[in-house]
Amino acid sequence: MAEVKTKKETIDEIVREAKKLDKLELQILLAKLRVRKMRKDGVRPAARPRRGVKPPSMEEIDLWKHESRKAHAGK
Repeated sequence: MAEVKTKKETIDEIVREAKKLDKLELQILLAKLRVRKMRKDGVRPAARPRRGVKPPSMEEIDLWKHESRKAHAGK
């Protein structure tokens, strides 16, 4: 028969196993868990333009970068 664990019991078991890992393995595990959560929840936009403001196209952004580099190249 399958054993049903509570959320707290599951977390406690994860913590016990995590304590056995070295620092690098813990960082890798944490990064993988964060990536899994981001994939599940989706990635929020970094900026939200105000209503009525059209976000710039990739072509406009590329032009801005090109112009900025050209302006700073002469300095």
